[in-house]
Amino acid sequence: FLVGYAGTGKSTTAKALLDLLALRHEPALIMTCALSGIASQRIRERSGYQSSTIQSLLVRFEAHDTMPYKVLLIDEASMINSALFARLIAKIERDATVIIVGDDAQLPPIGAGNPLSDAIALQLAPTVMLTQIYRQSPDQAITLIANDIRQGLIPPYREKYEDFTFFPVDIPNRHALKNSLSAREFEEVTQTLSHNILAKIAEITLEYLPASREKLQAKAIREYLNAFQIISPMRGNSLGVDNLNLLLQGYFNPNPKKKIKTFKGELRLMDKVVHIKNDNLLSFTPEEFKENLEPSERRIFNGMCGLIFRIDEEEDLCFVYYPNEELIVQYRFEGISDFLSLSYALSVHKVQGMEYDTVVTVMSFSHLIMLNTKLLYTALTRAKGHCILIGESGAFEAACRRLEHSKRSTVMQELKLAKG
Repeated sequence: FLVGYAGTGKSTTAKALLDLLALRHEPALIMTCALSGIASQRIRERSGYQSSTIQSLLVRFEAHDTMPYKVLLIDEASMINSALFARLIAKIERDATVIIVGDDAQLPPIGAGNPLSDAIALQLAPTVMLTQIYRQSPDQAITLIANDIRQGLIPPYREKYEDFTFFPVDIPNRHALKNSLSAREFEEVTQTLSHNILAKIAEITLEYLPASREKLQAKAIREYLNAFQIISPMRGNSLGVDNLNLLLQGYFNPNPKKKIKTFKGELRLMDKVVHIKNDNLLSFTPEEFKENLEPSERRIFNGMCGLIFRIDEEEDLCFVYYPNEELIVQYRFEGISDFLSLSYALSVHKVQGMEYDTVVTVMSFSHLIMLNTKLLYTALTRAKGHCILIGESGAFEAACRRLEHSKRSTVMQELKLAKG
């Protein structure tokens, strides 16, 4: 196990390990993998070795007892739940070398279990913990601020940095005002605050919009999808993911040539979308699509982010390109809302394992039930270039103080206890 917090050099160390193992094994026998397509793409770029999503590996070798690799590196392991980990480990040859890389300060996986944290706590294998944080210049602070938050400390977030900015939008004397006003009066104050936060989000979005559009016009789809991302802790209320997506759709894609009406609103040609349900759907590789070949049924996974690039109104078909998975998926208009949502704004859980040039995170007391150190740490560390927080200073500080202590009861823990 290679474990480390943001900025401690996990990727550099992982590459060094793979280079050493490449002296013993052919590169074709070395495979890296991750849960999300973007994480898989990132480890391929940083390590120089072949990579795949975990799901793609499992599908590829479904009919085989084991995979043919002598070295397997599993990245972003904090995202992987017990069921998926078990399926992956069962496919690895007994004499293979397995390197599991992760950051257990992030949110636990969606689904049952917490295999990375359990394995570290139970010392199931040799573990190296990287603790020294490296940064390229004194003005870069994302990793240091994230590290303070991980420990339950309030970082110096109001100072000026190259890569981190906090825009406070507050209610002056909030506590005193809440006690002096009626519930209805205070609700009006909080509604005004939400409008002010939305206005600031719109201002920042308009600032970054031209650069994003340039990428889209240049048909750099992957770069466009990963250039600018709004993140919110919750789906509901005016500052939640659903409302933010409606607002942002109007800025990013105001005059579509075609659109599909849904009960959630509408999906437009050239919209950013996220697939929200694990299911088997008809899909193409880009080459199959260009050659007008018949689609094949493939497993399409929750969390894949793509772009609607074609709407066929005669056949009632919509086509989405997923650049990280290099797939084009075909959707029927009927029931499309069961599979696709807008992704201009995403929840913190949805962006785990992702990386964006610029991330804007909403901070509000209306999300207080969700705010804690793991959620905030995960949100901040999604930013590769610039992390922007917009909202209430008090909500941010409350999140920094609220250490996440929730413990999952898992089979691994029970087996260890039973063993004594």
